[in-house]
Amino acid sequence: MAPESFEPGIFEISEGELPLSRVEAFAYGQGPRRIRFSDGVRARVSAAEDRLHALMERGTPIYGVTTGFGDSCHRFVFSERAEALQSNLVAYLTCATGPALPVEATRAALLIRVKSLSLGFSGVSMELLERMALFLERDWIPVVPREGSLGASGDLIPLAYLAAAIQGDPQGQGGPQGQIRFHVAGGAARPAREVLEEAGVAPYKLKAKEGLAIVNGTSSMAGLALVNLREARRIVDLALVSTGWLCLALHGKLEAFNPLVNEKSKRHPGQSQAAGRIRMLLEQEEYRPTRGQDVGVRAGITEQTVQDRYSLRCAPQVLGPVIETLELATTWLEREINSASDNPLIDEDGSLSMGGNFYGGHLSHGMDYAKICLANVADLLDRQLMLLIDEKSNRGLTPNLADWSSMSEEERHLHHGLKGLHQSVSAITSGILAKAVPNSIFSRSSESHNQDKVSLGMTAAVQCQEMLEPLWNVQAMVLACLAQALDLRGISLKGESRTLYDQIRAKFPFVKRDQALGDQITGLSTALRRG
Repeated sequence: MAPESFEPGIFEISEGELPLSRVEAFAYGQGPRRIRFSDGVRARVSAAEDRLHALMERGTPIYGVTTGFGDSCHRFVFSERAEALQSNLVAYLTCATGPALPVEATRAALLIRVKSLSLGFSGVSMELLERMALFLERDWIPVVPREGSLGASGDLIPLAYLAAAIQGDPQGQGGPQGQIRFHVAGGAARPAREVLEEAGVAPYKLKAKEGLAIVNGTSSMAGLALVNLREARRIVDLALVSTGWLCLALHGKLEAFNPLVNEKSKRHPGQSQAAGRIRMLLEQEEYRPTRGQDVGVRAGITEQTVQDRYSLRCAPQVLGPVIETLELATTWLEREINSASDNPLIDEDGSLSMGGNFYGGHLSHGMDYAKICLANVADLLDRQLMLLIDEKSNRGLTPNLADWSSMSEEERHLHHGLKGLHQSVSAITSGILAKAVPNSIFSRSSESHNQDKVSLGMTAAVQCQEMLEPLWNVQAMVLACLAQALDLRGISLKGESRTLYDQIRAKFPFVKRDQALGDQITGLSTALRRG
């Protein structure tokens, strides 16, 4: 598939590939918001709708259009009741629970659903796509509770909230649509009916298959996967910076990050990328430590260590596979958002195929892999912090990074510096590791055993999100400790990482005496997460 063509100020949905980067920018409120469908998309969508109606006119049993849903697919529904069937589908699926998905994830999900349906295999109308595009342009994004999706048949329950919002309340009876709210600025929400009435937007009556086409897909898990992978990549980059700072603070060796180790002798691109990033940061600081081979020996003992402990020396080997794994998950996500993920699908020759593209297998595996990656990053950060805090391994830094230079000898033993932060990091890391078990292996037979094997892709994405929030806290505390160590060493950064150091110090000043640090941690974690 050729890439999308771009016009300034226009977000065009065409037959071409939609880059994930454009979806991400749109989800985070960047770039053009005016949506236009290409002539080719309009032609394909209209032709598929005509084919669907031709099948209906012949009395063809079409899953979810002229039959019931799931295990009830053997029950025939006459064509004249097809629209009522779609409305009922949305009604009974609007039953999600739990905290809301991030607005960015739902905004992405709606855009991804539009792209999927625009491929011309689903049989929906251009009127539906225009209505969905209107919601995106006006930023009418429904509040979607995150619990309830099995990940096959797609994200039925979360996506029902998109369908209910688009449908409005045609009967005026305060049905499921009356429970729908839109995100508004400041984190609040407003009833969708109020917003639509104020805008003069009439209710939309779902046509044959349109309710099923919206809910029967992987777009909600894809939207949350997009948010998770964006944050995970940022976490990894900060972990690379943390490693560089740790090397500075501990007077570590450079050889572990050189091309011989990470490029010439081993061929993994992620490892090379990780080592190159650390090496560049250290070069910017003009860091030139004694090489291990040049360390002197006195009385049978080396005057310095010739190599560092694994959590520093092997950081490229730890973070390299993380980088590559996240890239793989990102590739899978980009393919998924450019695919038709509903059922049934209609081919260009008018033939009908009932299949399982709603099964979020690739996204489920991608999120499971991402969870394992995050667990490895958390564990690495925890081990690195141990090196820094412990006076037996921090190479002359004070115990727990306390500011002994400003204290009398009598006062020093009263203060414990940043000991509490490491205890907190250890506890949080344990909780993160406990969530790393893959979700895809816990498939449950459901819906009268019709859905007897499910992906649990949304569950994996939600649990990945649950790992990210505490991991941001871990990263914040580790960076705060590293900034403290650099200050204790008298190291003034001059490379690109100085910007990060200044950001840390704006939220978390140098700690001179024992004090409560909870607010500083929360403020720094929030700032880092916002970028």
